[in-house]
Amino acid sequence: MKFQFEKLGALDKQTEIELGDLTILCGANNTGKTYTTRAIYGFLKMWQSHIDFKIADAQIQSLFQNGVLKIELTALEKEIPQILDALSKEYTLSLPRLFNASEDFFSQTAFHALKNGYQPNYQKALHLSAGSATKDVLNIFKDKDSTILFVSLLVEDKNLIPHAFVVKKFLNKGLGQALLGDYFAKPFLITSERIGITLFHKVLNTNEEDSFSRYAHPLKDNIDFVRDIVDVHSKQKSALIKEHPEFASLLKDIVGGEYTVANNQIFFSFLKDTQIIQIPVNNGSATVASQVEINFYLNCLAKKGDILLFDEPEQYLHPANQRKMARLFVRLVKAGVKVFITTQSDYLIKELNHLILLGNEFEDKDEIMTKYQYTEKDVLDESLVKAYVAEKQSLFPTVIDEMGIEVDSFDHEINEMNRMYNEMTVTMECAYAD
Repeated sequence: MKFQFEKLGALDKQTEIELGDLTILCGANNTGKTYTTRAIYGFLKMWQSHIDFKIADAQIQSLFQNGVLKIELTALEKEIPQILDALSKEYTLSLPRLFNASEDFFSQTAFHALKNGYQPNYQKALHLSAGSATKDVLNIFKDKDSTILFVSLLVEDKNLIPHAFVVKKFLNKGLGQALLGDYFAKPFLITSERIGITLFHKVLNTNEEDSFSRYAHPLKDNIDFVRDIVDVHSKQKSALIKEHPEFASLLKDIVGGEYTVANNQIFFSFLKDTQIIQIPVNNGSATVASQVEINFYLNCLAKKGDILLFDEPEQYLHPANQRKMARLFVRLVKAGVKVFITTQSDYLIKELNHLILLGNEFEDKDEIMTKYQYTEKDVLDESLVKAYVAEKQSLFPTVIDEMGIEVDSFDHEINEMNRMYNEMTVTMECAYAD
């Protein structure tokens, strides 16, 4: 996935960002990291419901008359850049609603989703249906490894046949999934406001008809997710956890306990001495509140092919647990979940660098991995990583090689603090020496 934008928040200059399996966005405060994250999230959330393949009225009439429509997908490949361009322009116009901001604030903004050499993957089968709770009216089907998409009308009664607009909407969704479903991952965003959302979600008003209670859509989505944990999400087990049950223990190790739902609220359980203690989440620590969304997302919703966008995952975590979070991200990438993070944490970056270094061959590697409790599942291939620094009103890619990820802004502050310490302690040593 590759995006280009300009005049987006603090990012005045035209800039591009290509997402990897693991994408890292660093930078000083107020340099555009949050705007970048939320703009990408918004696009990935809406593209499938707004994409338009310009389906001809004649095709819809053919479906109504014959009951079946056959579409050769490869014939549409050449149109993808133009379709994405039109979709990007429509999305740009929706940014004020996404961010709950005035139209003037985004009047000069441009946002583009780029094809970037992507070729559709036809290996997967596709089956979609639409209709009422009791009867399907439309069906879309594509066989595995086939480039032919079949659309079927399942009713003959003219009173039950949907309007052409509805059929086009459904067909656009199917074409989008067939042609671009492997390119644009399904997103889940965890915002930096997560602790407040967890603690106060019951009293936060997300009714869009109330002009005094509107939030940016990413925040509203987070609020709605937490609100639905008790009644909806907690009753599900994610495809990720079914395939990789070890993620439950990795999450438990980071936060020091586990989350459960009972009596219409979320509880946190932890071991104190030899006794298991259970407390409501709102009585727990800031760390406990901050980890609710990542725990329930991975346990209840996550699946291979998703992308997790996580704003400052280091919040409220001890450095040791920030390192564990870095390992969790690598495990997610290897399980097929893409990860996009913004971070201010040198601990997290350094741990990722350790995991990249473990991909090299060096003396005593096995002993070091055993000593520090690493396994092959923790090793990170640097080719899977994209990293950027937000500065000077743009995004700049960082150097990534077999030695790790270079983040000069972190290194500058650390080196300066070390110099200050050395200069101060040298004079102290001289004084004591006298």
